[in-house]
Amino acid sequence: MELLRLILLNTNPTLTAVFALLIGVLLVLSVTGAVRETDETTALEVFLVWLRRAIIIMLLVSLPMFVGGLYFYAYFVYGYDWGMADRYMGLFGQELKEAISGLWWSLLVVMTMPVFIRWVTLRWVRPTISSWLRRFRVKQSGDALSDIRVDMENAKAKDFNPRDFYKDGFFFLGLDVVGAPIYMTDEEFRKNHKKVIGPSQTGKGVALGVLLDQAIRKGWGAWFVDQKPDDFICDIMRESCEENGRGAPEILDLNGVGPGSYAPFIFGTRRERRERVVKAFGMADTGSTADFYKKNERAVLDYLMPLWDGSLGHLEKLVRGKHPEIDDVRRQWIRNNVGGIESNLSEFMQLDTLRATEDESFNVSSALERGSVVYVRAHMKDTIVRKACVSLLDEIIQVALRKPLPGPIFIVLDECRFIVSDSLADGLATVLSKGINMALAYQSINDLLNLPDKSLNADSIKTGIETNTQVMLSYRAVDFDTAEWVSNQTGYAQKTVSKMEKVEINKGGAEEWGTERSVGQQEENTITTNQMLSFPPRVCALVRPNKLASVLYTCWINVKEVKGMPPRYAIAPSPALPAQVTPQVSSESESAVEDDPFAVTTAPQEEADPFAQVATSEAEPDPFDSIEGEVEDDDPTIAAASRDYDDDFSNIDEIEGNEEPEPAKPTTAKKGVISPEQQAAIDKALSGILASPTNQSKKAEPEPRTKTVDLSAIDKIEGI
Repeated sequence: MELLRLILLNTNPTLTAVFALLIGVLLVLSVTGAVRETDETTALEVFLVWLRRAIIIMLLVSLPMFVGGLYFYAYFVYGYDWGMADRYMGLFGQELKEAISGLWWSLLVVMTMPVFIRWVTLRWVRPTISSWLRRFRVKQSGDALSDIRVDMENAKAKDFNPRDFYKDGFFFLGLDVVGAPIYMTDEEFRKNHKKVIGPSQTGKGVALGVLLDQAIRKGWGAWFVDQKPDDFICDIMRESCEENGRGAPEILDLNGVGPGSYAPFIFGTRRERRERVVKAFGMADTGSTADFYKKNERAVLDYLMPLWDGSLGHLEKLVRGKHPEIDDVRRQWIRNNVGGIESNLSEFMQLDTLRATEDESFNVSSALERGSVVYVRAHMKDTIVRKACVSLLDEIIQVALRKPLPGPIFIVLDECRFIVSDSLADGLATVLSKGINMALAYQSINDLLNLPDKSLNADSIKTGIETNTQVMLSYRAVDFDTAEWVSNQTGYAQKTVSKMEKVEINKGGAEEWGTERSVGQQEENTITTNQMLSFPPRVCALVRPNKLASVLYTCWINVKEVKGMPPRYAIAPSPALPAQVTPQVSSESESAVEDDPFAVTTAPQEEADPFAQVATSEAEPDPFDSIEGEVEDDDPTIAAASRDYDDDFSNIDEIEGNEEPEPAKPTTAKKGVISPEQQAAIDKALSGILASPTNQSKKAEPEPRTKTVDLSAIDKIEGI
């Protein structure tokens, strides 16, 4: 009786909801076609099929059996009274009817929920699970072709301290993909030139700074030829020298802003000097009609070579015919054929740093033999500076080819396309055996086809450089040609990749990965074009002989203090002196004054006259007091004085009209257009030039002169 009462009380709504749920499950199993014939063969799969069939049979039988069983149970409880059983079933039906009428909307939800859940499962859940299982599938091959989207995501730079990985006997290049260091032995490093390719701000200078730091640490000669200039290389070299107990780097600024001077044609044999002049002045044959004039210019150069000391100032005098061995005929011949030499000489003379004498000039041979650390600053746009830098590189190769150097020399040429030449391209093949290895940095492979000197064979130079630089570090490429060319240099690898994979569409309209996949062989570059186009800064492709190409991660050398290149003239402040004390002039200061022909020793507040003689304690005697009347040309005193001093005003007439001045009337000779003030200044200058002991009066001995005035610098004054 209690059971009947319990059922009756829970018919609304619990038992009704259970009925609805059973009906929903029945719909899922029957209407959606979940129960179907399959070809499963495993015991578990056969059992699952049997279970699905059993469930639907049970659902179909359980509902009517529950109602019938309840009716017979009520008949038994009520003492086999069918009337009471019918009355109880009537009450049960009424409760069921009220539950359905009150909860009809919830019954619809309960009945449709299984169908909705199965639809969601087919549409989203099963495809997601299928994709997840495919990812963790045990495959016969894990190879995949390059995808720029994946490469962009995986390419990340690494930060580290390169000095933590330095090792004796090896050059540290950087880290690989897994963070392991990559090395080259010192011997391998010396036997291979390098090329470093990449646009600005991609990391070329970072890698070069690490290599230079290690070369200095090992005691090698280290040179850096800077074109841009670089912001940190000079400080890296300076601090590396300080930390490793080496002398300060020798600095040569060909622009004339920083320290150093260089005479491009002083050092070397006569043939080497001539070769540098021909290249720097553009006097080589080019196969055009201009070769006729260049031949005459080379003939003039060959005539002047035995007379020339190599300085630009001396060459300027020679082309003007100022030499005892040059007669009038030769002088005229030189003037008629010296066009190219004179024009190039005039341009070179505009740079103070190139007008050096032998004592003032940077000595390439000495620096190479000492294994010095040298920083050379050139210029990408200045034509004369580029020519001077090319002469410097030619001299380096000439020195190396004479004999092997005492120690290894590592030379870095930044933005080398501006200073590349056929001598450099040819010399790469020979200087390795002489102790020099180079690193050439440029931005793309097409840079070597766009050289400033159009007379050069760019294709031949490009081939020579690419052939003789077997170690390559290539950073991100900005053009597809460079990316493809570098990628091809890394070699091909055979990859086993998916050719086709089956996809099935389920009853929910979603795709699921099938169980079939076909694979095949596909060749791909070791470092792909996509990787070359997606490298971040400081990440590059490393290609070495007899080694598999790899991705290289580089990082910078920390600079403690950024000082940059020092100025050309560093002036130290002098200590303040009391106002009542008159400073004494030391011998050093006297020599410094003598170096300046226009120095003034009078009070600072007085205005300096650039043509005035230096004031002394007593006036010097007039050098013309002993000359009575007109002076003959054959006077031995005048001849001796002329030998002691080379008068730059003696050939003014030759320059203007090629006429000899009349010795008896020097004041009436044709001087060009000169104002009275300029003429007076010239007369004052001449009075100081000719003031020599041979011209002094024999009646009165002059007091010793405190200094000798050199007024050769006024040769360039306009109008003289």
